[in-house]
Amino acid sequence: MSEKYMVTSSPHIHGDFTVRSIMLDVIIALVPAGLAGIFYFGLRSLAVVATSIVSCVLFEYIWNKLLKKPNTLGDLSAVVTGLLIAYNMPPTIPLWMVSVGSLFAIIVVKQFFGGLGQNFVNPALAARAFMLASWAGAMTTWISPSLFGSDAMSSATPLSILKAGGEKLSEMPHILLWAMWAAALAKPRLCFLR
Repeated sequence: MSEKYMVTSSPHIHGDFTVRSIMLDVIIALVPAGLAGIFYFGLRSLAVVATSIVSCVLFEYIWNKLLKKPNTLGDLSAVVTGLLIAYNMPPTIPLWMVSVGSLFAIIVVKQFFGGLGQNFVNPALAARAFMLASWAGAMTTWISPSLFGSDAMSSATPLSILKAGGEKLSEMPHILLWAMWAAALAKPRLCFLR
């Protein structure tokens, strides 16, 4: 027990990592999700991603120029923030709202608190919360992703449909009616298994 341990602040693991290399890894990891979004939701989602990334990069550049700070675009953190903002938006959102959310994330959340690593909350998620509070309708309007004619949306359970005032069976999706019918048939059989 004669060994002495030194307690220091993070990072505890050192290597040849730079902010740029880590952000590039994050971008590479996020690309498949973006491609899937474009595949399922169409080119409109590509416009949202492009608008978000360009806006974040532009607002960070303008901020650094106005305050005569060194250019920090090379660390790619603004690109990652733009991707994360875009991935939190419905494809139907107006592009100007995406730009306003990007402005909020980069200027208010990231730069007002000192830049990369100094912010107390994730800029992209703070932008989502800001946009949800500002434009709830636009932020919660999603289109149904259809692929080869199949419906890829989840829906409420039969009880929640009835609770919300849906009194007719025709208001329930057919798959739910089938599930209710199958459960009704299976229930008496399950009683014998006890």
